[in-house]
Amino acid sequence: MTEPSHSSPLILRNADGSGRGTKVHVSATVAKLFGERLRAEGAEHQQLWIDRLTSLDGDGFSYAGNVFVAIRITEGGIGEEIPFVVDTPVELQGMFIPADQATPGTDDPGLPVLHFTHSPVGFVVYDGKTYQ
Repeated sequence: MTEPSHSSPLILRNADGSGRGTKVHVSATVAKLFGERLRAEGAEHQQLWIDRLTSLDGDGFSYAGNVFVAIRITEGGIGEEIPFVVDTPVELQGMFIPADQATPGTDDPGLPVLHFTHSPVGFVVYDGKTYQ
């Protein structure tokens, strides 16, 4: 098991899932992977960048650039790391925070953020498997 690399004092959402961001359901491409876990809000997160976001809800949402994603993998999250590979497709649902409303972090130099990608708000579908 990889030890968490650093801690973050950021609080991006409330315990009930409400808070910062707009709920989106998108297809995207895995753009970059980070080998170290992030510890935030008392849980470990798998970190990656995605790009080429396209709405799966028919609402016209899209975003061509990189988006920082932190997927909670412990304590109330999906329960396991996802074996992502760069340049492969992924489907996600979560809360999207535009760059001008997000707080930059160690692996996020001011990108938009997609967070809360687990139950009860979000999920990840990768390589035919759904993670909630």
